[in-house]
Amino acid sequence: MKIIGTAGVNDYLVQMSDYEIVKAAGYSSSYDKGWPFRDRSIPVGATIEIHAACDFHSRIANNQDSARKAAGTLRALADLLDGAMPDVVIPPPAEAPAEAPAEAPAEA
Repeated sequence: MKIIGTAGVNDYLVQMSDYEIVKAAGYSSSYDKGWPFRDRSIPVGATIEIHAACDFHSRIANNQDSARKAAGTLRALADLLDGAMPDVVIPPPAEAPAEAPAEAPAEA
């Protein structure tokens, strides 16, 4: 990307390749299904919001350590569960035999 001019106090005119525009907008390539200009060139005057992609990547970067810690905790819990289960099969408790129904006393 090359800044080629200004268009106001905080506005700039830039020269960018298609690839740079696609990446700045947060897409992996111009063939990405979500890219709105997938089957055609980007028209002059098109507005492409890149702030959402920048905000997303900023949040990912800011929470990277927390995500690593959470992943480590989940791995430790999985290892704990793997180690807690013995390699033998424990049969279910035996059921008590059902009592036969009591017979009524014979009448004399």
